[in-house]
Amino acid sequence: MLPLLLDVMEKDQGILSAAALKMPVITNTIIKRLQKAALADLSQVRQDMRQRGMKVYEERKTRLGVEVEFLCRGYHHKLSVLWGLVEAESEQRSYTYLGFDISDKRGNIN
Repeated sequence: MLPLLLDVMEKDQGILSAAALKMPVITNTIIKRLQKAALADLSQVRQDMRQRGMKVYEERKTRLGVEVEFLCRGYHHKLSVLWGLVEAESEQRSYTYLGFDISDKRGNIN
């Protein structure tokens, strides 16, 4: 999901850079902070996957979500993730990277 999150951030950065924002420096700083954290996580995940003998060899975006085929210790597996879960996970990670606690049951961002 991290590559998808990075794609979204790159697209959003392009859209926001074309917009007439009142505080573009802050917006770009936030996106760069998110990208840096996501890239660090992605690097760690790739290292962990190599150590565990895992490799993603095909990823497809479909109308319903993302389908991934991967190799794990010599066995081939398929995984499908719906767009709703991709979006929720990306949002959760983004809040975490920014240091926000969204676990407050009243809906307040701390």
